Amino acid sequence: MEKRKITLRWLKNHMTYSWWKYVTLIACCAFGISLIFDVTEYKPPESAKIEFYACNGYFDTAAAEEQLWPQFIERCPDQEELTVLNIDLKGQDMYAPMQFTTYMAAQQGDVLLLPVEEVAELVEDGVDYAFANLQPYVDSGVLDLRGIDASVGILTATNGETGLYAIPADSLTGLSRFYCNPSGSMLVVTSYSGNEENAARFIDMLIELCTIK
Repeated sequence: MEKRKITLRWLKNHMTYSWWKYVTLIACCAFGISLIFDVTEYKPPESAKIEFYACNGYFDTAAAEEQLWPQFIERCPDQEELTVLNIDLKGQDMYAPMQFTTYMAAQQGDVLLLPVEEVAELVEDGVDYAFANLQPYVDSGVLDLRGIDASVGILTATNGETGLYAIPADSLTGLSRFYCNPSGSMLVVTSYSGNEENAARFIDMLIELCTIK
């Protein structure tokens, strides 16, 4: 069989009709490499990371991570990651509620800064299904309310017992450093958080740093 001679004319003609094969091959290789990195990349366990979702309007997440992480790691040296995400449930973005619902359905997020209306909606099926009881952390001294009247956040669980499930954040006016207005918002820890005690410590830190007297 005669061996085909590769010429510039043949190569040009070949690329004209077969370029898509090479594009597809490159794309597949890139996807494969990305998948390998995603699978093998180290990810901190749930007990070593905190995800903070700020949902009460705009929130400068980059500034928050930069300023809060050093403070948090100093208090909780066993922690490996702090993620701050802004899902503006008070804005005009119609996709924000969908994004929030998706994250909640996937059981993501440890600490939430929520509009009080959203808190009311989430506890309709039972507050203990949505949020963790923070009273034990207040009693143990892990979480210091520093004078915050949290009576509105004391709710009744499905077993009939009451507990502190939401902390009013109106007084955390220091959140303005992140361009956040905390008026009409509450801080909660999700019931499915795999890092509940450190989530309570994170709230304690926010209260200490952002309550301006």
